[in-house]
Amino acid sequence: MRIYIIKHKGANIWQNTVTEQRIKINNEIEILAGYSFFRKKDALKYLKTFKYSEFFEVVGCTVDKTNADNRKKV
Repeated sequence: MRIYIIKHKGANIWQNTVTEQRIKINNEIEILAGYSFFRKKDALKYLKTFKYSEFFEVVGCTVDKTNADNRKKV
């Protein structure tokens, strides 16, 4: 499946990804959540709402389904 995200221009690392929300669980764990879009034109429309949109870009990502069990075995 193909999705589109908004990130800072430059190297493609996690710190460059735009995170819009901070979710706290039990006042201990904090999760950074971002938006992903299924259509590129929707991502571009949302990017236009940014104050300094020239420093960001829309990139495509591939999300694959896997049948492997990725849980840690103790």
